[in-house]
Amino acid sequence: MSRALDAAARWSDALASWAIPDWILAQAQEDPWALPVALFENRQADLTPSHQRALEVVAAGSTVIDVGAGRCAMSLPLRPPAERIVAVDSAPAMLENSPADVTIVGRWPEVANRAGRAGVVVCGHVVYNVADLVPFIAALNQAATHRVVIEITRSHPRNRPLEQILWRHFWNLDRPNGPGWQDALAVIRESGIEPNVELWESEQRGGFPNLEDLVSWMRRTVCLDRTREAEVRAVVTQHVAERDGLWRLSTEPRALATFWWDVSR
Repeated sequence: MSRALDAAARWSDALASWAIPDWILAQAQEDPWALPVALFENRQADLTPSHQRALEVVAAGSTVIDVGAGRCAMSLPLRPPAERIVAVDSAPAMLENSPADVTIVGRWPEVANRAGRAGVVVCGHVVYNVADLVPFIAALNQAATHRVVIEITRSHPRNRPLEQILWRHFWNLDRPNGPGWQDALAVIRESGIEPNVELWESEQRGGFPNLEDLVSWMRRTVCLDRTREAEVRAVVTQHVAERDGLWRLSTEPRALATFWWDVSR
């Protein structure tokens, strides 16, 4: 087995360890993995290091492909100078009323041919959802004619203190904590791409306009039904914070990583 496949297998195995035990999942009345659209609606549009790396090479009037676009937080700050945004997301709700010029519902890389090619391809906070990372990265690379920019949290996005607390409290279950950014980097490198890496921090972006929406999301996340809302609220309110009119899981800075590379043909 090649080193690339070794890294890919380690990545896939680490993601598989996040599977919710069947006996718990069977009791869930709603999808515990679904992300609320509201969480993305209220995100700030400040320029990040990821945006800066993309803006270095975005040509005036060009097209940007945003993979796992959500509400286009990665691509909107690139227009202008970009003229056209092609947004790809597997969740139809994320693309309803999208600010993108073209929307494509589907999973990458299965829909990569529909997206076409663009000078810059951006991908924010998606790779932890991708078990088979090698073809995903290859398709990003193939779609870009100039640069690929990927942004992720440095640790798995479900590795949040509050979620760990809730799983222990209600199910006596310890959750995993990997993979992390170094694991993603290993797969990219051993796939034949040597990316630039920037580690940085930012204030928490996004949040809920009211506490009850946050509580409901956490309840769904740990596979509890609506009758347990008050119990979840009692735990959640000890750990969340309200700032600038939005309720967040934490006010601590987010630790992030940006990978970027220029494409050579």
